[in-house]
Amino acid sequence: MAEKSITNRFDEMFIGIIGGSFGIIGGILPIVLAVVIGALKTGAGEIIGLGVACIIISASVIIFSCMINKSRVVFGIIILVCGVLNIVLISFYGFLSGLLIIVAGILALIRK
Repeated sequence: MAEKSITNRFDEMFIGIIGGSFGIIGGILPIVLAVVIGALKTGAGEIIGLGVACIIISASVIIFSCMINKSRVVFGIIILVCGVLNIVLISFYGFLSGLLIIVAGILALIRK
């Protein structure tokens, strides 16, 4: 009988969790900045919305990274899209986290 080899996805999971954690921190920074700007002038509501969206996406990346052993292709694509969204939403603040999340998604898709 041939045994089916199960690949350990610890690297993708670890990089995804670290990227998601940095994304949550990166989402909090624009919210704090928007509160300071909001005290000076109006128009900070958009920045707060983008920060909250980044926090939600980063939390979902952490959850999806923990579930990556179930279906590596599906969760790899989802994590990859979340990484791109993270960079797009909060640009400078989300660059490090978005890059780590994209690396985790690419690793999930490439490794067999």
